[in-house]
Amino acid sequence: MQSTLSNASDASATRTQQVVDDVRMEILRNVLPPGTRITEEGLAERYGLSRTPVREALRMLTRESLLLHVPRAYYEVASVNLDEMDDLYVMRVALEERIAERITRRDASRELRELLDFWATPAGATSANVQLVFADEHFHESLAVASGSSVLTPMLRNINNRLHALRMRDFINPDRVARTYEQHAAILRALLRNDGRLAAALLRAHIWQSYDFVCASMLRGEGER
Repeated sequence: MQSTLSNASDASATRTQQVVDDVRMEILRNVLPPGTRITEEGLAERYGLSRTPVREALRMLTRESLLLHVPRAYYEVASVNLDEMDDLYVMRVALEERIAERITRRDASRELRELLDFWATPAGATSANVQLVFADEHFHESLAVASGSSVLTPMLRNINNRLHALRMRDFINPDRVARTYEQHAAILRALLRNDGRLAAALLRAHIWQSYDFVCASMLRGEGER
């Protein structure tokens, strides 16, 4: 009996995750542009599922800030305030330039080499994967920790949390993924050479390239409404 219940639970979780993965990708690729309404009933019919796994999938997507929930009515693909996005990126660039400067004042070689072990992966080994957004956030927040600042890390983490849903779009494009690996590795190598000015310049270019890609993706979505 216990095994049967466990198998049923695993199957339900798998069905829920499939809905999450499919709907997330449709949002990120603008198949479901901002403002699109989604209902439990509609998704349940589409996937041939009961409403329970669909309801959990919608809750997960809401926690990712990809959907907004109108209680007892429907879900809606979240829109983006582009002015707010601009401000967050400006703040992020300033924070990360300061982080690079602080790292050069201390011995953070162990932390930097650990990061480089991951990001030095050859570009040809990369592929589109929205889950890389977590590894990317870990990279930038690890640099903040390595800077030794008790102020910069929580500030950067807060900005990352607010940009999380947007920045998933960076990782649905294999070329952007490969470029991210290359840029992260170059930043780390500059820091290991204690070249703070170069590292700050590379970080600035990396972040604004990400901004351009994400912004263009969002504008395409707005234009398709």
